[in-house]
Amino acid sequence: MRVLITCSWFLKYAVPQSIALERAGADVGLLCRDRPDEFDGSYEEHRRVLDTARGEGIEVFRLPGRISSLRSLPEVAAVGRSLRTWKPDVVHAHINDDPRLFAVTHGYPTVLTIHDPTPHLGAPPIGRMHEAINNQWLRRADRVVVHGEELAEQLARTMDRAAIAIIPHGTSPLAAPLPAPAERAVLLFGRLEPYKGVRVLLDAMQAVWRVRPDVKLVVAGKGPEAHLVPHDPRIDVFRGYLPESKVDAIYGQASLCVLPYLEASQSGVGLLALGRGVPTIVSRVGSLAELALDSSFVVPPGDPAALAEALVRYVDHDDSLRDRVLRHAEANFSWRVVAERSLEVYADLLRATRTAA
Repeated sequence: MRVLITCSWFLKYAVPQSIALERAGADVGLLCRDRPDEFDGSYEEHRRVLDTARGEGIEVFRLPGRISSLRSLPEVAAVGRSLRTWKPDVVHAHINDDPRLFAVTHGYPTVLTIHDPTPHLGAPPIGRMHEAINNQWLRRADRVVVHGEELAEQLARTMDRAAIAIIPHGTSPLAAPLPAPAERAVLLFGRLEPYKGVRVLLDAMQAVWRVRPDVKLVVAGKGPEAHLVPHDPRIDVFRGYLPESKVDAIYGQASLCVLPYLEASQSGVGLLALGRGVPTIVSRVGSLAELALDSSFVVPPGDPAALAEALVRYVDHDDSLRDRVLRHAEANFSWRVVAERSLEVYADLLRATRTAA
């Protein structure tokens, strides 16, 4: 089966997804833009990620320039011709607003992944053109993928539930969990957006410090809520974008990872933690609870007292808990699982397409 993975922004997801599908027996191509916006403007990191895909035998097709660049049209047309020669059986696109990606993949059975069925709290409104392209993808999609049961129920309010498939957000579990750090620390990592519950966590840490003054809070990331994090000797702050090469180091400082979100869909940050064996406390929003090892790692959103209680309960733990977390990640969220379920969706779609023909 020949599968074309297509994305504008989600390259950090699309590359390991493509590699997993290739290793599972598919012939995989990757269509993306050549801009490194997702990597904080780093062309070097963008190139390394694509080189990783090529090293696994994945053919990479790149669209040049900005969406509105007229100069790129001849090269876009050339990419379209290359794809017609390559002849994918299925296009699996990640939702995007690039009309060029939509145009050059037209005419193939299409699976569409929607990472966030509803906009995040505080997200700026998208423009009319962007909304129109998103809607075009939705109308064209033969199957729509989301990353959890709760997200499927949300999306089913606006479309046929039978067309929705659930495939977990993937992660790459390590061979062994990261060891717990000697200094106890709680990690908040990623974009500091209004929906991330930064204030809730800061309030919870005040309660934690009353009984465990030795626990550090580590905050790594940037965003509009970064200003809420105070200068405090009990808080280590790493401001700005964190490249992939430094991700293991930041999780190595974490006794616990925390997702104190006020609303959410799923979380790549949470999956990165689980794949390293780091126990993770989540809010009961979206499909975050589906990440949790069990219900004791789930707290109500916007409840600092409940969050503090969970943090205190699990900040001290032995290696067996980390082993359980890693096994949980391998069994439920590994890229191997993602590839297996994706191939099932593609095969079902192609059977339906042949029957309809």
